[in-house]
Amino acid sequence: MSLSQGSPQKKRHHHDGLTSPKSFSNPSSPTKKLKKSKYANAPSAMLSNADELLRSVSASPSKALGSSSRSAPPSPSRSNHASTSNGSDPAAWIRDALKNVDQRILDSRTALPITSGKEAIIEAVRNNDTVVILGETGSGKTTQIPQFLFEAGFARRAPIQMIGVTQPRRVAATSLARRVAVEMGQPDPAVLPSVKGKARTAAGGLVGYSIRFEDRTTRNTRVKFMTDGMVLREMIGDAAASSTNSASASSPALRSNLLLKYSVLIIDEAHERTLRTDQVLGLAKRIQRERKAIRQSWIARGKPSGEPEVTELKIIVMSATLDADRFANFFATPSTALAVSPSIADSKILVAANGKQEVPILYVKGRQHEVTMFHTDQPAQEWTDAALRTVLQIHVSRPPGDILVFMTGQEEIDTLARSLELYSSELPAWAEAEGKQLPMAVMIAPLYAALGPSASAKVFGPTPPRTRKIVLATNIAETSITIPGIVFVVDCGLAKEKMYTPGTAVETLQVQEISQSAARQRAGRAGRERAGECYRLYTQEAFQNLPLAGTPEIVRTDLAAAVLQLCAMGQDPYTFDWLDQPDRIGLQESVLQLIQLGALKIEAVPPTPTSNGQVNGKQAKTSAKLALTPIGSKMAMLPVSPAYSRSLIAAADRGPTVARQTRDLIAILSSDRSILIEPSDPEKRDEANRAKSTFVHPTGDHATLLTVLYSYLAEVDKSRSMAKGRKLEGKVDVKVVEKEAREGVKAWCSNHYVYEKAVKNVLHIRKQLRNICRQQKIVCDDDPDQLVNGADAESDPDNLDSDSDTSSSSQPNRDGLFVTRKPTSTVTQDTEEDQHYIGLRQSLLEGRISNAALKNPSAPNTFKRIITSASSSGLFKVHPSSTLHPSKMAREGGGRKMDAILFEELVFTSQTFARTVSTIEPSWLQEFAQRG
Repeated sequence: MSLSQGSPQKKRHHHDGLTSPKSFSNPSSPTKKLKKSKYANAPSAMLSNADELLRSVSASPSKALGSSSRSAPPSPSRSNHASTSNGSDPAAWIRDALKNVDQRILDSRTALPITSGKEAIIEAVRNNDTVVILGETGSGKTTQIPQFLFEAGFARRAPIQMIGVTQPRRVAATSLARRVAVEMGQPDPAVLPSVKGKARTAAGGLVGYSIRFEDRTTRNTRVKFMTDGMVLREMIGDAAASSTNSASASSPALRSNLLLKYSVLIIDEAHERTLRTDQVLGLAKRIQRERKAIRQSWIARGKPSGEPEVTELKIIVMSATLDADRFANFFATPSTALAVSPSIADSKILVAANGKQEVPILYVKGRQHEVTMFHTDQPAQEWTDAALRTVLQIHVSRPPGDILVFMTGQEEIDTLARSLELYSSELPAWAEAEGKQLPMAVMIAPLYAALGPSASAKVFGPTPPRTRKIVLATNIAETSITIPGIVFVVDCGLAKEKMYTPGTAVETLQVQEISQSAARQRAGRAGRERAGECYRLYTQEAFQNLPLAGTPEIVRTDLAAAVLQLCAMGQDPYTFDWLDQPDRIGLQESVLQLIQLGALKIEAVPPTPTSNGQVNGKQAKTSAKLALTPIGSKMAMLPVSPAYSRSLIAAADRGPTVARQTRDLIAILSSDRSILIEPSDPEKRDEANRAKSTFVHPTGDHATLLTVLYSYLAEVDKSRSMAKGRKLEGKVDVKVVEKEAREGVKAWCSNHYVYEKAVKNVLHIRKQLRNICRQQKIVCDDDPDQLVNGADAESDPDNLDSDSDTSSSSQPNRDGLFVTRKPTSTVTQDTEEDQHYIGLRQSLLEGRISNAALKNPSAPNTFKRIITSASSSGLFKVHPSSTLHPSKMAREGGGRKMDAILFEELVFTSQTFARTVSTIEPSWLQEFAQRG
């Protein structure tokens, strides 16, 4: 492809299927109005008497309906493992790798709009360092472009060169990897056996994914889908490795944090502008320029055989709704973070590699199927009621096809699910009374971040015959993922966003209007498999008044984790290549917080030596820079927030028992959903409080949550022991025994209002944290090296038929003690201290010193943070959900001293509240202050 000279933002390429985008929807004229219809241009078949339907159903006795849906297991992969060629011919290896591709899938791929522009895309990537691709939702860009590049030879067999694809969300990364694996005739990465060594490599295919706490890749992986956070973690891991390996750090070809195993990095859904996406964009820009300079230096020195070859990195930025000029300009200009490089001795080569470059913008025309848009003719008074009515109208009047409803959060999803179950149960009687045809059955499938992969499998599984699936989702379903069968989309036009206020450190979850780009993305979910329809619960005028793009996360979130990651990679957060500069006050507060935690320090940098000690005729001055401390290096290697990583390191100094307690608590707090169920119904709420009272610990919420986890594990151990005893008796059906044991655990969870799915997710996170603790030499008393028998029976609570000898002796008891058959010298167990979780709370305080507060004597039941800014009073109350709330303490007789507390977060509703609170001793604050 020939590229004309000129500014990159003015370049537009029209080649084959790559043309200027056209409007993907044609809103009908709102002049024609239908009786009883909310929509100005609603289809004629829309039910005219929906109000009568709702009234007739509402007249029937109400029923308390909970969600009865159960997650279906992921469908097994039908693809075969692709063998690789032993020859050195790359083309032969590619042909052999793709020999299991199903011809029917190949034919369906050719029908995608992106296919007509395949050669143009490959040519643009070959001839340019960076390419920006703007394609409509449903054009096939996310699934097809990685395959185009693989077929074109951008991935190498040896040395390993991969095509990396980043996604903002875990669900998108996993579902896309599984879809692309099927299209390439590869095994499903989600069912990759949990094996190591050669067996793991043999089991893996060309496509894999990597998300937080879950790595489904092997040495065979060449197309890797991953979240933005995992890309950052790879960079930090390389950087930490090189910092401990002087030989590696001194070799230009073995420079750290350069993603040397990747030949192409595709940054998808860049328009979402999450904080991690912005970090990836800035780091990718620097890495690309530095790798280019390293390669040019290697060539200029005659390609020395002692240094491995470093390839250049190709970057593709793509989205369905993207400010293309902004991204093209960003990558066209030099990197401000690459002023100097220890890998490049020749400054001229570095300057040349970091110069201005051409960044073409490619437009992918069209989508596979059209989407018809419908807007309300009047603003909706209550959007949840409007959503209910619209779904029912579609269900009883439109042709077969699944429905996707975009909602704001889990609570709203649960409420609508109960309403839909109630009304759908009355539909047969209504249809008979009205003389209507019997509607299809309804299958309700929720989709939000807190659901694990197994729970969300119901969403992506096939819809049963004579059934309409109704997916109730947050904006997690807005981009990238394809839900099979979706024909109708209902868009409420709202979404929940976290807003962080620097100075007060208060994070609020606010419902806000979405942007026009997000609205287009949502509408695009309807046209994936056939022509669809999108019903917007707002007027066309309201759509025109929406902002063009959403607010970048970088200006509304805490930057502490981002600053730590950048410093771990040797980057200065103040001179980093930000697409949008973060708030200066927020950046300074994050730096001060990390200095307070001991992760960063300020180092003096002497002036560069000159012949006369002067620069530009003036005396050279000593400057300062941020540097990572040894504690900071260890914190950066832990995949949790800086506060949690600091607490875990502090716990390790207090012994294996405290380290295990802190690790388990961090796993609980890192989960997307609480392990305790909080019913919305007042009667059930009182019942839940009585059931959960057995878990309440006098020190507060942190110890209470640990008690819940350990009680669950004890119940699992009890069920396992009983099942094992019945098996030894003989003459019993093993499967029946195991089923009864699992049902017993479920009954225990139900009676105690414990959310079992959330607990299993916590155990999964806990297992990954255990491995990470081993790698970082953080010793816990349940580590196999600390246990005589080295078993880990409780890591899999579903495995109730385990025959492990330590299944009963290695379980933590109610107080968090961990019992072993033969205590070792490395395990210290102070019973009195452990019962009060003193070490745990002290460790948490070291990571959350800014979240400590003292009782305010001037106002009852209020507390004041010990560290506050001039713009904040720091006053707040304990949240009603806490076990330390005054009302709950009064019912228990009170008597607990609360002169000082530690909390996890501040939230603002009608006033400021602290959530997840524990008591601490005021003397601890004085001790930490003197130490600092």
